[in-house]
Amino acid sequence: MAHIADWSGGKHRISKDPVLLEVLREHKMVLVTFDRRTMVMHAGELTRSGGGHAGVILFRRSDSQMDYGKQSRLVIEFWKEARVWDWSDRIEYLPRT
Repeated sequence: MAHIADWSGGKHRISKDPVLLEVLREHKMVLVTFDRRTMVMHAGELTRSGGGHAGVILFRRSDSQMDYGKQSRLVIEFWKEARVWDWSDRIEYLPRT
């Protein structure tokens, strides 16, 4: 797992959503984000256009963006099951209900 500010020298930390999703697809990296407002829309557009994405995991609004411990626990527990899934064009929300 890598933070976007650290990955690839941070050059994609200001990339637009579609560009970021395309780059992550090329590297087979699933995006974990709080950006429910635009990321789902852009991921869906890439899927519909045939370009696709490598997968997106979104935190629900009920989770604090500052509660890093809870975020880590949710991702680790989820990934125990989800790491073997086909993540192409998949979008999942944490916590799962």
